[in-house]
Amino acid sequence: MQQALKKADELLTQVKLPSLPQEVIQIQEELNKRYPNTVTIANLIAHHPELLNSFLDLINSSITHIDEPIHDARSAVNLLGLDELYNIFLASVFCERIAQNDEEREILQHGAMAGIAAAELSYWVEGITRSEAYLAGLTQNVGAIYMARLDQAYMHFFHDQLSKPWTAYEAELKHYGTAHTFVGTLVAKKWHIDPDIYKAILLHHDRQFTTKTVGHDKARKLIALILVANYVVGVTLGEHFITSELKAYRDTGMEVITPPDIAITAATAAVIKWGKSATLVSASH
Repeated sequence: MQQALKKADELLTQVKLPSLPQEVIQIQEELNKRYPNTVTIANLIAHHPELLNSFLDLINSSITHIDEPIHDARSAVNLLGLDELYNIFLASVFCERIAQNDEEREILQHGAMAGIAAAELSYWVEGITRSEAYLAGLTQNVGAIYMARLDQAYMHFFHDQLSKPWTAYEAELKHYGTAHTFVGTLVAKKWHIDPDIYKAILLHHDRQFTTKTVGHDKARKLIALILVANYVVGVTLGEHFITSELKAYRDTGMEVITPPDIAITAATAAVIKWGKSATLVSASH
């Protein structure tokens, strides 16, 4: 694993990683205070109209269960917990600032759809919030975006992993000496994403993730949510994605989070409703 991380670090020297926007850094600083100022946080969120629009679009999608639409940052701050609010704002920044072309938007679109499924499934998973589940699903393949920038042939590996999440991933690791999971972990660390989420990024293709997350219950649940969510996305994309390997991948996740049948039905319905329209609205801004 250390060699793969070292190789990923070497690859990332060849591409420019976006830094966290100043607004995100300032919100982090405010949240770290003993008494965070909610007016300051609302003003920081509203500072850039394009980020505010993406943020409000996510809030008013299936990521939260707000009864009435939210139209401004101050209302969002008042109605959401600060942790939920930060996760959703970070997700909106991620959607707005990362993808640069159609292939990268395809990668991020899949992550956003998985995030919607994971958020819906999280209702049945103790200790995981909807925003944490969404952010984990959304960012799982951020490393694939940078791998694609480094090698035009990389999308072959990404597409194969949609139906063969273990064997195609192992082929990627063998071919490059590293993989998008290691690259994505380094990107997530640079963006100060929660350690449980970057552990999920690192291990969501690892067959032994349960033994590698002993003592990290939240990370293990987030990984399991990603596994089941990726299967749900596969179902919505078409039957040709549903392989015996993808089913085994799903089952490995379900052994951890044990969702009822209604959870899979609800997650599938959420992806069908929101997956194409409300996840990457920023791509059209």
